[in-house]
Amino acid sequence: MAKMNLGIFIIKKRKQIKMSSRQLALACKITPPYLNDIEKNRRIPSFEVLSKLAKELKLGEQDIYQLFDLAVDESKGKVSYDIAEYIMDNDDLRQCIRYVIKMNDNAIWKDLLNQINQEGQL
Repeated sequence: MAKMNLGIFIIKKRKQIKMSSRQLALACKITPPYLNDIEKNRRIPSFEVLSKLAKELKLGEQDIYQLFDLAVDESKGKVSYDIAEYIMDNDDLRQCIRYVIKMNDNAIWKDLLNQINQEGQL
């Protein structure tokens, strides 16, 4: 079985909702050849296109995260588009991340995640 990548993921989700690649491309306001390049892993879509794909494919929250993570895996980036955009829009969060980097202590994140889980937020 082929390793999951962005193209395979999109094709799989598209077929689940019985949508042709042409229908998906037109719904996302992109050209069919561009979608074909995405599905064949020849091009990595922008955040905007990924968001349109997620909407038109009717993805749930976890699938949306996987879509963004697969896109960053393909582009050899370090942070998924959705996370990077959120970080850049949030000064407090950037300060927290820089603090943890400076302290070189990942236990801070584990403690925060445990606290969130205990409060039933995840």
